[in-house]
Amino acid sequence: MEKRIILLNGQSIEYILERKNIKSLYMKIEKGQLVIKAPMIMPLSFIEKNIEKYQERLLEKLTLYQPYYDYKDQGFVLIFNEYYHIVLRDIGERKCSFHDHYLYVYHHDIEKTVEKFLKKLLLDYIEEKVIGYLVNDFDLDMPFIEVKKYKGRWGSCFYKDNKITFNLSLVYLEKDLIDYVIVHELSHFIEANHSQRFYQEMRKRMPDYKDKQKRLKEKHI
Repeated sequence: MEKRIILLNGQSIEYILERKNIKSLYMKIEKGQLVIKAPMIMPLSFIEKNIEKYQERLLEKLTLYQPYYDYKDQGFVLIFNEYYHIVLRDIGERKCSFHDHYLYVYHHDIEKTVEKFLKKLLLDYIEEKVIGYLVNDFDLDMPFIEVKKYKGRWGSCFYKDNKITFNLSLVYLEKDLIDYVIVHELSHFIEANHSQRFYQEMRKRMPDYKDKQKRLKEKHI
């Protein structure tokens, strides 16, 4: 892994270049940083030519990047797209509590304590919504639901195991976008692939799903 500088639209942009045993070139924004993953033998000139080719989109993503949290005392965290100021009150207990738009954390390991709190918060929300969708929109058995960390997806459906998993990062987003992911994964119990039928099922239950899909694509994981 190496750090390099490239001039894009008159701006000096730092990027991280990772050489891997892969066949294709990948470009993405990770935590506000441009990260390039390239095959071991791919020439640097070819890599930077492609960065320049997509510079407008990459610069737009860098500009729009919004961190979801800063896990430290006097830091912050977004919860369902609402800003909360972190206040540390270390009494050695791994728990948190709300007070207005402050999140009090009662353990010095702020990140793990907050993530544990957020995981339960998100799981409770998703379970309640899934029950509502099953009652009103889907003729399905209640699936097993799990919240975990993913690097590149918002959720997964394991229809053979009657299980769905959701990315913890959803807790930082607006609730209607979380609802979109829930309906998306539940629809996979009807149609496993992203076929025309799949999107027909989506449209039945969420007529504005395309708008939510577009907004979700603008979010980072």
